[in-house]
Amino acid sequence: MTNTPLFIPVILGTPRQGRQSEYVAKFLVEQIATRDDVTTELIDIRKVPMTTNDAGESIKDPQFSGTVERADGLIIVAPEYNHGYPGLLKHLLDTCLKEYIHKAVGLCGVSAGPFGGTRVIQNLLPVMRELGLITIFYDLNFSNVQDLFDESGNLIDKPTYIRRLEKFMNELVWMSSVLRYGRQEVNVPASQPSPEVATSMDADAKAVGATSP
Repeated sequence: MTNTPLFIPVILGTPRQGRQSEYVAKFLVEQIATRDDVTTELIDIRKVPMTTNDAGESIKDPQFSGTVERADGLIIVAPEYNHGYPGLLKHLLDTCLKEYIHKAVGLCGVSAGPFGGTRVIQNLLPVMRELGLITIFYDLNFSNVQDLFDESGNLIDKPTYIRRLEKFMNELVWMSSVLRYGRQEVNVPASQPSPEVATSMDADAKAVGATSP
């Protein structure tokens, strides 16, 4: 098993002007960079070229795709907007598919209220599963974000959030390491449905017709 440091970039998931999430993302990158077992970089959704007259893999940005392909795990910083995640974040995530498979992801929720983006995290969980990402069980929450940073973007109660981030990163590093080993060393053929299930699926397809949504 390789001892090469894991590559875990941080995705800043909102393009809004005046975004407080930017302070959060920069804090994460700054602290993660002090670790010997991880390298990181900031992926600012605002800087990823995307068209809005199409969606999915057809508008894949080569640089974003290449970064995710190289990554051993991801951290997504997502502010909560009206109980959900930013639309442009979903638009970006949908441009890749195979690049995510069997990789770990840690979710960081940000909100102006007291719950620290718990609802945005809950809404992201099924998306992560469908993309093939493995979500760690420990989340980061930044509540009342407008009160957490000074005018220069420095975290006021830094020791508290450093402790929380250490717990978060230890779990993410463990999961990312295990999954990297699996991707490199475990060769399991793609599973196939049993003959009975395959026959049933074929019959259902013929009954309803092979139409695309």
